[in-house]
Amino acid sequence: MKAQISFVEYLVAFVIFVTFVGYFSFQILKFIPEYLNQIRSERIRAEAYQISEILINDPGYPSNWNIGNVKRLGLSDQTKNLTNFLSVNKINAIGDGTNFCKPGYDNVKKWLASDYDFSITLTRKSPSEAILINCRPSIIAVRAINTTVRRIVSFDSSYGELIIQMW
Repeated sequence: MKAQISFVEYLVAFVIFVTFVGYFSFQILKFIPEYLNQIRSERIRAEAYQISEILINDPGYPSNWNIGNVKRLGLSDQTKNLTNFLSVNKINAIGDGTNFCKPGYDNVKKWLASDYDFSITLTRKSPSEAILINCRPSIIAVRAINTTVRRIVSFDSSYGELIIQMW
């Protein structure tokens, strides 16, 4: 009996093989949903940071936009060649600290070309604390995956914080 196995040995080896394959398959299937949630979470984080970067360091299109002709929203002051320096006129055009954006949340979402819902809050920290922009949808849906990006900005002789929350 050189290199020959009986049916019983073959059956035992086959059962062990199927058990290992089944075990590893279930372990992989258990990991996939968590992995997909991490991918979605990273995608939302990347888009939230991208929107904060567009708002802070891009003047928008056209660069001297007003509410009637804006194609892409940006709050950067193009006359100053500084990073994270915002235009007070553009800030005043978007918000007045109320619960909703002056031009409307749907317009702001269209100008930023976002697939996700978001909230934009710009707060002046110095000399006195005040909310300058508070832009969010009228109905906020609670989702399992959300992220927050906080950035320090300056305008005129004061500084503030831009908070982007995305879900």
